[in-house]
Amino acid sequence: MKITFVNHASFLLETKAASIWCDPWTMGKVVNNCCALYSPSAHVPIERVDHIWLSHEHPDHFNFPTLKSIPEADRRRITILYQRHSSPRVVEALKKLGFEKIKELPLYRWLTLKPGFDILCGSVGTMDSFLTVRAEGESILNLNDCICTDTQLKYIHRLVGKPSMLLTQFSFAQWIGNLADDTDAVQQKIRELKYRILTFQPKVTVPFASFGYFCNQENSWMNRFMITPARVMSMNLPGVNFMYPGDEWDSSVRTFDSSRAVARYMKDMENLAIDSTPPSVDDEIIRQAVEKLLQSLRQRFNRIVIGRLKPFEVYTHDTNRIFAVSPSEGRCTVRLATPESAARARYVMCSQVAWYTFAHTWGWNVVEGSGTYLDRQFKEHGENELWRRCITELSTDILRFDSMSRLFRTLGFLWGKKYEILYHFFGKPISDEALTKASPNGPAELQPGSAAGA
Repeated sequence: MKITFVNHASFLLETKAASIWCDPWTMGKVVNNCCALYSPSAHVPIERVDHIWLSHEHPDHFNFPTLKSIPEADRRRITILYQRHSSPRVVEALKKLGFEKIKELPLYRWLTLKPGFDILCGSVGTMDSFLTVRAEGESILNLNDCICTDTQLKYIHRLVGKPSMLLTQFSFAQWIGNLADDTDAVQQKIRELKYRILTFQPKVTVPFASFGYFCNQENSWMNRFMITPARVMSMNLPGVNFMYPGDEWDSSVRTFDSSRAVARYMKDMENLAIDSTPPSVDDEIIRQAVEKLLQSLRQRFNRIVIGRLKPFEVYTHDTNRIFAVSPSEGRCTVRLATPESAARARYVMCSQVAWYTFAHTWGWNVVEGSGTYLDRQFKEHGENELWRRCITELSTDILRFDSMSRLFRTLGFLWGKKYEILYHFFGKPISDEALTKASPNGPAELQPGSAAGA
């Protein structure tokens, strides 16, 4: 088996039986052009790619420009692998891109893709998924962006066993608080990384899916909180090795050049290009976008739910406007801000981000991913939580029962992940206490291990 690291969450896994290219993102900026790769991507020999696996629909994993760059003949030849989600829209989008072979994977069931090449795909949350590959005596677990409770991780471990290689996110990927590390996102991500190593006991761990940076004036402040490869290596976690784009791991050799990879990443991060605040957007265009989104919500949810959505205000700092959003009335009013009203508004963002947030059903998730806003009430959990849940439901299209086909598809999705849902509700986020419980021999279990893996 050979694994070639491409960039971010993207790598090419090759065996004699089959090959899979995971989460292609090799070019351009994502999340409203506010996030970019900080290292150049490796070339992928597309003629050697049999399958492409997409973990979820976020643009740093399901990247349209990268997929469009694949020659048309190869798009017709390559088989796309994607979880059988309750929503068919990713499959429909792939068909429009010219991919003719699309295989929707059953959830939490082993599937023989080719003789001697088995895979298991599991769904976590509303859209994330992970993939395990068993071939040639190796087991590769790609946990990607999946955020799991302690019991969810134990459940996955029971299904997949001890992997030869664990690939997992190591830095946060969205808004972390108001101009400070207020949400404990940095320490929480470190806890999650440690707990995964303790739970799965992999022969080697490759941190990945965190090689993007915040590239706009509106969110660049978060770069100083990013967990860097150098910081991860300073923790001296057992078997942790980084791979730089173009690095290869061969199961017959089993070595890494981790120190060189980390040095190259840190060099790339020295001069990150930061774009200026996007050009402003007209008030009326934003107002219309807000009311169109509110109309979509009113069509999707009943009056009782809509009536519980509380009004809120958005202040656009570049145009000095207040957008008063009333979901229950389906209206948005605009007025010139005063110093007092600007200070009272819950959300602060530039006008382009405000337009993007409301112009797309996925806009709210994107603005959270890009971190291009301020939320003055973010510590008051529950204050606007129903709004977020409704927007997430609308954007992910996850629970639809409005036709027989969607009814059966949604029920099949929920049934496939029934235990994951159960373990989510009965589990807990990874804490210091969970780390202590997972280390029966004490802190020594997370002391330095083999720098090259086994």
